[in-house]
Amino acid sequence: MKRLSIFSPLLLLTAALLPGQTQPLSFRAQVSGTAQTLADNGTVQFTADAIGKALEATVSVTNRGTGTINITRVEVTGSTDFTVTGVPAPEVTYLPTEAFSVNVRFNPASGVRAVGAIRFFYTDTPPTPPGGRVVTGSAGLNLNGVAPDYTFTYLPPPSSNATPIQPDGTIAFPATGVNETATAAVVIGNRGSGPGSVGVISATGAAYSLASLPNPPTVIDPNREVRFLVRYAPTAIEPSTGGVRIEFIDRAVTFNLTGSSTGAVYSYELVREATSAALAKGATVAVPDVAVGEKSVVTVRIKNSGNADGRIVVIGVQGAGFTVTDAPFLPATLTPGSSATVQVTFTPTAPGRFTGRLRIGDDSFDVISNGLGSNLTYSYVAGPVTTTVVNGGSVIFPPVAAGQTTAVRFVITNTGTSPTGVNSVGVLATGTTFVATNVPTLPASLAPGASFAFELLFAPTATGSLTGTLRVDSLSFTLTGLANQPPAIPLYSFSGATGAQQPGTQLSVGLALAQPYPLLLRGTLTMAFNSDVFANDPAVQFAVGGRTIAFSIPAGQRDAVFATNQNVVRLQTGTVTGSIVMTPSFQTDGGIALTPTDPPGLTLTVGPAAPRLLSLQVTGKTATGFSLLVTGYATSRQITQIDLTFTATSGESVGTSRLTLPAEPSFNAWYQSTASAAFGSQFTATIPLTLAGDVVNVGTLVQTLKSVSAVLTNRMGASTAVSVDVQ
Repeated sequence: MKRLSIFSPLLLLTAALLPGQTQPLSFRAQVSGTAQTLADNGTVQFTADAIGKALEATVSVTNRGTGTINITRVEVTGSTDFTVTGVPAPEVTYLPTEAFSVNVRFNPASGVRAVGAIRFFYTDTPPTPPGGRVVTGSAGLNLNGVAPDYTFTYLPPPSSNATPIQPDGTIAFPATGVNETATAAVVIGNRGSGPGSVGVISATGAAYSLASLPNPPTVIDPNREVRFLVRYAPTAIEPSTGGVRIEFIDRAVTFNLTGSSTGAVYSYELVREATSAALAKGATVAVPDVAVGEKSVVTVRIKNSGNADGRIVVIGVQGAGFTVTDAPFLPATLTPGSSATVQVTFTPTAPGRFTGRLRIGDDSFDVISNGLGSNLTYSYVAGPVTTTVVNGGSVIFPPVAAGQTTAVRFVITNTGTSPTGVNSVGVLATGTTFVATNVPTLPASLAPGASFAFELLFAPTATGSLTGTLRVDSLSFTLTGLANQPPAIPLYSFSGATGAQQPGTQLSVGLALAQPYPLLLRGTLTMAFNSDVFANDPAVQFAVGGRTIAFSIPAGQRDAVFATNQNVVRLQTGTVTGSIVMTPSFQTDGGIALTPTDPPGLTLTVGPAAPRLLSLQVTGKTATGFSLLVTGYATSRQITQIDLTFTATSGESVGTSRLTLPAEPSFNAWYQSTASAAFGSQFTATIPLTLAGDVVNVGTLVQTLKSVSAVLTNRMGASTAVSVDVQ
């Protein structure tokens, strides 16, 4: 035997994949966006949404070996629902880590589970150096495909026996009474191998509705079912058609709906004497008008024009004055074509329009009529609100500040059907708190529907809840109003004299508001004197006397008018040092106090000053002497000395021409006496003078003096000198 010699490193031997040898191919499959890595003989799962709705998978094959790979063929076995495209040519070589892809398509022809496999046959050529062997082998994946397959049945009433139905088939309902309901259940089953999805389910046809619907989308697993209800509720005697639509992912399935109805159908007629007229359901039944206390009657005829007996269990009427006076015994059965009558009687107890409601079975009618006669109603209008008021009721006015006025409009209306009249209108109240104005001429006649009105005024002068009485003929109404505190007065100011003033003078002072006030104000201006030397001065007062004076401020004005009928008041400052303070008080004409808690006042001051000598008189003159009568005042009630200066008659000489008299003790005694309180700081001092000496050209000593002058002094200074002739 001749042996084979290996003489070339490029010569390769072919052998099958040996046991234990590593599989060079790896797989990765992506189906519906989900990718997974699979080993040899792994399974690719296809879950189709519907029969005939294809699903594709991309299978990537990668060379994980060290040699080069050639795919010699690709085989798909098993169910014909699987096909493959994109198979590479045998001459294409794939280096290590290189990959290629094929598309595997699953197109289910039924709901039966599909099983198959895809197999890749290859050659694996090892790398250099020479000496390796070409290996053949195969690797592949199992294929598994499922799809739903729907069945449809319905359970018709009343037997509820399951009945298969095909798409576009008909669900027939039995004859059903009007306003009754028949229900059929529809069952959707899944006899396929994969889950299915049910979308929106809807119905058409006015008599049909759906219930117990699954929420879309609803998943039906294999060998499971969902169901819903179709309701047939006819409202009239007529055949009804409709449909049900069920949406799936790939299509929509429809079923026809048919039904017929039975029942009583009522028609109505309004019978008046020998005539009748059709009466629609819900229409108005007009009962003839009648005088108060009398009766009128109307007849309603009921007829069953349906195809089944009708049963009426309710006949009645609601509304004042209306009664059913003739009707069949209940429950009343009306066979097809038969009829019955109902009488409605109206007996008004008052004039005016009356309404009611007549009910016959499930149908109803408005009932109207008029009671003939007159009827007065009363109301009042406050702002946008109208309020009805009855005899003995209250008319409530909007709150208002005392001193102001508010009004309501009082309206009298004849809501009856006959004319009537109003003879008298009056207000019983204290003063002018409540007043009726613009009252029409009385007596007044009111036709049906007519009215007349007048104004009621509320003008309080005091605060709180106030009442009065309105009389309209023999009726009484209570008038009620709430008076609030009037507005605060504006700021006020004084005019005329201010600040420091001279003693013993007369001044003028005025008072005015910063803005006009809407009400008449009355007040008092009060004067107070605060002495700096602890002694009152009764001369400090108003010119009309006293330390108080009344004033008024007319409504809408600013200036005070005093009791003198002037806008100013005069006052005296007196002769004592101190301050004069004037403070006003205010109130409304009705007596409501408006004075501020701490009212501002006007302060005038009379300061301490040197004495003032008012007069100097010579009295009690004799040949040898006379007395000086000195009159004046000192605001500080203090005199310390008196200086006298003598002037001689021509041709005569006076040895003592100046005389200083200490006066403080005497004046202190005067000012501290009770008698001085009535004079403020005024005084009259008597100074007796006795003369001694010789005369030259005159006959007596007193004739030697021509005149005397005096000066009064205190700690504030000296007065002006005042002279008096002696002769």
